Amino acid sequence: MKLLKINIPAVEIKTLEGKPFNAANIGSTSKPTLLVFWATCCAPCKKELSSISKVYKEWKNKTGIEVVAVSVDLPQYINEVKPFIEANNWNFKVYLDVERNLMKAMNAYSTPHSFLIDKKGEVIWDKQGFVNGDETLIYQKILEVIKY
Repeated sequence: MKLLKINIPAVEIKTLEGKPFNAANIGSTSKPTLLVFWATCCAPCKKELSSISKVYKEWKNKTGIEVVAVSVDLPQYINEVKPFIEANNWNFKVYLDVERNLMKAMNAYSTPHSFLIDKKGEVIWDKQGFVNGDETLIYQKILEVIKY
């Protein structure tokens, strides 16, 4: 696996409750983390996170992976994020990057864009887009990460 050697930038994003959160804390848990930029209007985003949601408990039990979804919905759509998450029973952390500062700082310009972060907090792999079955590729990369 090619190490990208990118750290999560110290950019302020928001919790679903609107409280400030320093994005540099994502991936600082000594556990592997999958960070996914998404939007409620993005069909591939919803497919990716719904596919992951179905296997998240199993993945977490086997690998310790944390999944963090960062919504980049525009301000006029931000009120749709929490009801969407609840309706889909997503049980991973979700943050808001309305101004897309974190997304830009990580050179992510489309959704979905996923970043795999190792136990040291370094981004080691990223992937743009999603098609059915990509969750298998993501899981294979997670297994590689936990071998570090």
